[in-house]
Amino acid sequence: MTVFEPDRRLAKRLTREARLAAQASAHAHAKQVRAARRVERARLRARRALPWQGGTVVASTALVVAGAGPDQALGVVGLLALVAGVRSVAALLRPPPQAVPALPPTPPVAPPPDPRSAAWPAVRRLEGVRYELVRLIPLVAPVGRAVADEAWRAAGEADAALRWQAARLAAVEPHRGAEPELMRPLYAGVQAQERLVVAVADLVAASADPMATRRLQDATDALHGLAQGLREVR
Repeated sequence: MTVFEPDRRLAKRLTREARLAAQASAHAHAKQVRAARRVERARLRARRALPWQGGTVVASTALVVAGAGPDQALGVVGLLALVAGVRSVAALLRPPPQAVPALPPTPPVAPPPDPRSAAWPAVRRLEGVRYELVRLIPLVAPVGRAVADEAWRAAGEADAALRWQAARLAAVEPHRGAEPELMRPLYAGVQAQERLVVAVADLVAASADPMATRRLQDATDALHGLAQGLREVR
């Protein structure tokens, strides 16, 4: 298969995007780990401070019970109370440590297949679908905005699932060849994405047309089912 320069550039861009997405996911995970460690250290410091604060009260009480002079007892108690008060004020001003919520898992981006793979044309067509949806979705009139937004989400789910399917097929292709029965579902999914673009274009052309909205809803439902099936395979 001849590799054209546009395909080579597209493959490089998609590879770079997948690498940057993986780095961003790793950075977010490291940030979460650091935040969890800070919370744990704050809790440990708070636990260590408890005996000292308790000792302040005990020492103050012991001085009074032992019969220390009123001036001495008052001075020591006052000093300890001042220190404890400063610590209490600082503790009140410092926001309490909060549990770090778990970050939602970032879905990894599929690495693109080699442009010489039989799965590559599917990815190239998916890029065309993505471009057209980005261009068309904002043009939908307010009356069709809800169904258009749902179509956008369904298209995103299916797009990610199809790209992973293409990556898997490209990975096994050197060992098993481009088996038609494996490629057929991939290209059927791409065609479903392209039908969604046509439905969105219908909605842009006649946003108040109930039939256009219905066609888009049907295409969206089909994509939801497609994405669910591909996720189960993955």
